[in-house]
Amino acid sequence: MVSRCAPKPWHGLGRLSRVCTGLSALLLLAACDAPPPAALTQEAYVWQRTWTTPVSAAVRSRELDLDGLRVLALQWIGEHRIATAPDLQALMARGLPLRLVLRIEGSRPRLPVATVAAAIRSALTEWQTHGLHVVGVEIDHDCASAGLDDYADWLSQLKSALPNGIALSTTALPSWLDNPAGLRALREVAYESVLQVHAVEARQTHLLDPDQALRWAADWQAHADRPFRIALPAYRLRVRHDALGGVLAVEGEGHGELGGNAAVERFALPEDVARVVRELAQHPPTALRGLVWFRLPVSKDRLGWSAQTLAHVMHGETPRAQIALLATARGDGLFDLQLQNIDVVDGLAPTHITLPAACGLVEGNGAFAASDSAAQLHASQTLWLAPEQRVAIGFARCAVQLPERTALTHSDQTMDTPASQ
Repeated sequence: MVSRCAPKPWHGLGRLSRVCTGLSALLLLAACDAPPPAALTQEAYVWQRTWTTPVSAAVRSRELDLDGLRVLALQWIGEHRIATAPDLQALMARGLPLRLVLRIEGSRPRLPVATVAAAIRSALTEWQTHGLHVVGVEIDHDCASAGLDDYADWLSQLKSALPNGIALSTTALPSWLDNPAGLRALREVAYESVLQVHAVEARQTHLLDPDQALRWAADWQAHADRPFRIALPAYRLRVRHDALGGVLAVEGEGHGELGGNAAVERFALPEDVARVVRELAQHPPTALRGLVWFRLPVSKDRLGWSAQTLAHVMHGETPRAQIALLATARGDGLFDLQLQNIDVVDGLAPTHITLPAACGLVEGNGAFAASDSAAQLHASQTLWLAPEQRVAIGFARCAVQLPERTALTHSDQTMDTPASQ
C-alpha cells in the first residue's frame, strides 16, 4: 500500500521540502516513507446466553485466526435482567483479549446507571479473578436516533463509574447519522463505536447490501475521525412477514420457533461479505480499526456460518460449496429426491433442477415445485445449506435408474444433473 509520503514526481518536491527542510532529496523521501497502516483486526461476538459444550468448544478452538472476542455477559429487557453464564475456563484457555458486552433492549436506556455499573464491576472482578485479559466494555443498545443526546449523557455517567483502564465502546446504527449532533456527542464519550451494517429490511432480500455497507463506512468516517470498527454478518435468520412485507417475528438462534413455511430465510451472501472485506482492506477509512464478526461459529448453531466459511470470508475469499442431488429408490421407478451439501463450507441450493427426460412424473416438496412442461423442479426461494445438511425437494418416477448421488454443476444459479445432458 502506498504511504502518504511515498516518492512523487520531481515537480512535487517543493511541497515535500517544506515538511522535511534541509534534507537531500533521497534522504527526504526515505525519512518521509511512513509505515503502511496496520492490518485490520478481526474479532468475533460470542452471543449465546447459555453456554453449551459446543459453544465452549468453539471458544477454545483456534481454527479461526482472531484477535479478540466480544462476549455477551449482561442483558436487560426492560427492567428485567436476563441471566447469562459464560464459560470463563474456556475463555481463559483461548487467551484472547476480551470485551464484556452488555445488551440493553428497548429504544431508550432508562436503567439506573448505578445498577448497571455495579453489575459491570462485579462481572469484571469475576473475570479478572480468573485471569482473563479484559480490555473493554461494550454497550449494545439500539437507541432511537432522536434519543442520542440522552444516551450520550447516560453513557458519560456510566463511563465515570467504571474502573480506570477499561475502554468503553458502543455498537452503533447507520440511522444515527440522521442526528449528527447527537451522534457526535455519543462518539466523544465512547472510546470507539462498532458500526452494524447488517439488518433485516422489509424490501431487502439479504442481510447485507455491500454497496450500502461501504457507503455507511465512508459516511461514518466522514462524520468524525474517531476510532471505529465494522460488525459484519456470519449468520442467517428466519423471518415472518405480514401481508404488506413488514417484519412480524425474527428467529436468529436456531431454536425452531419459526419452522415450516411460516417464515423465510434471510442470510448474508458470503460473496457479498467477502467483497466488503476486500474493499475495506484495500481502501480502509483512516479511523477504521478492525472487523467484528457476528457471530462466532458454533457446530450446533443451526443459523450460524460454519467456521470454514468464515475463515474464507475473513480473507476476502468466496467459498464455493459442492451440492449433490440424492435419489433414493422406493420401487416401481419412484425416487425420493434430496439436495445435500457435501462440502465443509456453507452453500446455496440450486433454484433449478433438470432431471432426465425419462422421468415422466415429477412432484415438488417444500420450496420446490415441478414444471408443467418438463422434468424439472424450481425453487420459490434460494435455500441455504450448511455442511452435510439435506433438504427434501420432491420425488420423481423415472424409466431409468437414477444415481444415488450426483454432484451438481453450477452456472448462473442454475444447476443441472449430468444425467440430463
